[in-house]
Amino acid sequence: MTLKVLAEPKDLRRAKGALAIPLFKKNDSAEPAARIDEKILSAVRKVIGREFKGELEEVYSLPIMLNDKADRVILTGLGEEKEFQLDNVRRAYGKAAVKADEMKIETLSIILPEVEKPIADIAQAAVEGCILALYRFERYKSERKEQALKELKILAGDEVKEPIERAVKICEGVKIARDIANTPSSDCTPEKFAEMTISAVEKLGIKVRVYGMKELQEMEMGGIVNVGRGSSHEPKLIELEYDGGGDLYIVAGKAVTFDSGGISIKSREKLDEMKYDKSGGAAVVGILVAAALLKLPIKLIGLIPVVENMPSGNAYKPGDIIRFRNGKTAEIISTDAEGRLILADALAYASEKKPKALIDLATLTGACIIALGNHASGLFSNDDKLAEKLIESGERTGERLWRLPIWKPYYDQLKSNVADMKNTGGHAGGAITAAAFLSNFVENTSWAHIDIAGTAWIQEQSEQKSYASKGATGIGVRLIIDFLMNNV
Repeated sequence: MTLKVLAEPKDLRRAKGALAIPLFKKNDSAEPAARIDEKILSAVRKVIGREFKGELEEVYSLPIMLNDKADRVILTGLGEEKEFQLDNVRRAYGKAAVKADEMKIETLSIILPEVEKPIADIAQAAVEGCILALYRFERYKSERKEQALKELKILAGDEVKEPIERAVKICEGVKIARDIANTPSSDCTPEKFAEMTISAVEKLGIKVRVYGMKELQEMEMGGIVNVGRGSSHEPKLIELEYDGGGDLYIVAGKAVTFDSGGISIKSREKLDEMKYDKSGGAAVVGILVAAALLKLPIKLIGLIPVVENMPSGNAYKPGDIIRFRNGKTAEIISTDAEGRLILADALAYASEKKPKALIDLATLTGACIIALGNHASGLFSNDDKLAEKLIESGERTGERLWRLPIWKPYYDQLKSNVADMKNTGGHAGGAITAAAFLSNFVENTSWAHIDIAGTAWIQEQSEQKSYASKGATGIGVRLIIDFLMNNV
């Protein structure tokens, strides 16, 4: 269900249902992070420092008669003030929204913390936290939990109307990305991925082209063709185009609807999670949706190579040599290093269009998880300024990036005796050699590769955040939209 979000005057008499009050953690006691009525403050002080400490994502509900309409206060913890960041706002208000929903409250009114951050950024983060925390993927459940919380009121006046609307539109893109990534491969073959994409964008003025096997062969996209030929479901390349005027940017996303590893078949451990190997492509759909809803003043193209990587009598094999769209060749060492093969063609095709910047997102390597865990995505780039801007967006959105090098010795690991390169350089530096491989297909384009293998879905060691429920996170949508909004 869609949550209705409104901007209301900063007047507690406007509060309905429940009122969310933010607090920082203090050594002795917590104090509200915003000015509130003395009557409310008196009641709140009876529990802060005892039942309620102000820990990040801690919530506490207490009854209090604010007026004839609001009769409940939900305290929500922002954590340590010295450690404050925008993501704490998302997490705190996301938890408050979940608490209100569990209590069957229909309207949640919130006041924003008074901190040294622009109120527009605070309001946007609060709304993102609330909307995304209420996201559920229950398509396959016979009994679905009905969302009780129907309305969110931000008591901050008209100055937050624009960031509220922005947050709602961005979250629409995130939810679409989560829905696609969460859908099992049985209902998300390459053909069905294309159908879901068309359904998501058809009313937004976004042009869609879907290239099938015959067209991919004619376009000399050997990476996509060879990886996809092992499945009974033929591969696709989806091209989305939003034209808001201005410079051209391109985002590309790996979409392997299920990754068995192909002939180099994976072990059975966590094989069910390989439905998430399409998360990069899902993020691209979400990014295009959000960009169109926001009417960004740019031209944006999304490229999504979509395959199912399966072993069969027709599958590509270790030892094969593949030729890509830009004429370069790769010796196949492992068919489980397939994502870089399909992205290679997409990046070569994208580079031909001469974009101002080209960014790809992919659940590319387990090695990136070994390097960074589940707390940051790996960033690789041939452009320092582009990398810096993306890192800044990562900090603002809570979708953090950590840049890794692509030095010459990593390219040396990819040397082949029979082709231009091998498709894997071994276990050592695996995330980096994968990025080095991709760099062969971007020519002189300003390019960044984001490895989201550790962050695309909630895994065993993932940090638990209120606004990221079990399953797909939709990572990349808020990050890239923030980058585009701040750099056009």
